[in-house]
Amino acid sequence: PISWQEIKDIAPIARQGAAEQLLHIWTRQRYRIDPEALWGDEIEYTLINVDAKASKATLLLSQENVLRQYEKRCAKENRLATSSKSWNAVSFQPEWGRYMIEATPAKPYGEEITALLKVENNMRLRQCRRDLIRQCLLPNQHPLTLSVLPGLGTQGLFTTLEPDTRFSGNASDGRVYHPSTRYIMATENLTTRRQGRFECHVPVFRDELTERPFYDKNVSYEYLSQQLPPADPKEGHIHLDCPELGMGCCCIQVTMQAPNEPEARWLHDQLMVLGPLMLALTAATPVYKGYLVDTDTRWGYISACLDDRTTEELATTPPRYSWNRTYISSEKPLDVEGKTSSQPIDESLKQGLLDGGMDEPLAHHFATVLSRDPIIVSREDIEQFDPNDSGLFDMLYNSVWQHVRLKPPLCDSGPGWRVEFRPMEVQLTDHDNAAFSIFIYLLSRAITAFHLNFYIPIDKLGDSMERAQKRNAALDERIWFRRTGWSAYALLSMDEIVNGENSEVQSGFPGLINIVWAYLQYMDTPLRERKRLKQYLDVISKRASGQLPTPAQWMRSVVMTHPEYRRDSRVGEKIRFDLLQEIISRGE
Repeated sequence: PISWQEIKDIAPIARQGAAEQLLHIWTRQRYRIDPEALWGDEIEYTLINVDAKASKATLLLSQENVLRQYEKRCAKENRLATSSKSWNAVSFQPEWGRYMIEATPAKPYGEEITALLKVENNMRLRQCRRDLIRQCLLPNQHPLTLSVLPGLGTQGLFTTLEPDTRFSGNASDGRVYHPSTRYIMATENLTTRRQGRFECHVPVFRDELTERPFYDKNVSYEYLSQQLPPADPKEGHIHLDCPELGMGCCCIQVTMQAPNEPEARWLHDQLMVLGPLMLALTAATPVYKGYLVDTDTRWGYISACLDDRTTEELATTPPRYSWNRTYISSEKPLDVEGKTSSQPIDESLKQGLLDGGMDEPLAHHFATVLSRDPIIVSREDIEQFDPNDSGLFDMLYNSVWQHVRLKPPLCDSGPGWRVEFRPMEVQLTDHDNAAFSIFIYLLSRAITAFHLNFYIPIDKLGDSMERAQKRNAALDERIWFRRTGWSAYALLSMDEIVNGENSEVQSGFPGLINIVWAYLQYMDTPLRERKRLKQYLDVISKRASGQLPTPAQWMRSVVMTHPEYRRDSRVGEKIRFDLLQEIISRGE
């Protein structure tokens, strides 16, 4: 990859090349049919080192060690030809931080109900993901499914591979992030393109004894060698000031294969509307930089920390990490606004796609995504450009992070048309991660089978995404949803959307859970398997009704009832340590 100064000169060529590759992909694959509804989940794990004597928990920079052991054990399994293939049943990949591991099933799950019942096992049980990572660590080290470490952004938060070797927290020497040139250049190019410091202001939770006025005196330590002067603090807010504080967050994503291109586009649009709901129900980020904050999710802060817009672009262009602003199905109802004027578009690219046969909604969508400057690109991609390849398109397309992503098939032999659902916060336990993964998959099958219509105007979707990030949104907020699933939309509670409106409400929405149960009945799912699925669907139902707390609600409660909490919003090191001990116990 090359620097931003070099990218600036070739960005128009890169965008044009990506559009040409996209058109070749779409032309080859537009009529492709894949009847099997394959799917999979992706979970990011955080590696933690626990020092019980010092009552301190730190991020463990042991990614390379885990991946090295994983590769050796996979090779050993293959060499011995054993009947147990536990290491080859999962796939581990590096993530940005050297304390992060990305894990997926090695092969996608099938559409059979029995495959759904294996999801939690793949995440949790012996010889599966969490346990396999644990086998690569010392007894005091743990893989957690944690949205963000509560102290990330404070000093002295990292532990190297050798348990007793620590450094101050200044990561300018590169020991915190993965040494791949791709990650290094992406981070530096985001910063350079912005032409200034990243500024993300997180509202602090104002408790009884919180300082008034409140100013964040602990400016985040510098990760990059490029030092910038500190920005002015904002009253009442925590200050996050570098991309790494966004890239260091973890999540869970679910990808589903649709039978064909039109169904993938329809599913994409319906999942867009479900994004705010699932963000609120999975909320798991109530603490940043050692303070309780007045929101419950990571979403807006990743967006701000990865925001490469210049000052001039702030008023006209949304962040590259944001919610989708275009519907893409050609079947979208005409009375629903499917795009927004605030989304930039490359009209010449759009016209080229239209001239190549692509329809207007899809051409408009791709022309907005590809209008962004590339963040990672190599000279070889330009000098050895091949319109029949997919590398340039894939690189540009995947550096715009929207909450739902249409994934075209890149080759004839690989997976088909897929949709990736991206807004959910990772959960503290494998059972809950399995529950939300299974629910989204079953709901996607119901959407496809019943051709469910959840469309709302794009501006209402944006409003809902803002509401979903607020503190205690799962119980206190209402978001926009189609009341009957077919016609008028209204502000509904999470409980009403998931469990259904009161039966006395005329044309009341029946509830997503009931739609899933109707789909299972429609598919003649045996009673025994429906009973086993109930434990997972109950998690979603009870989260929405308030019978089960979100991880954010639970973590906030643990902090606020801790004997060392002083009602001042501060989450000190001992409180953070005890909180993580509780999380470790829940996860295991």
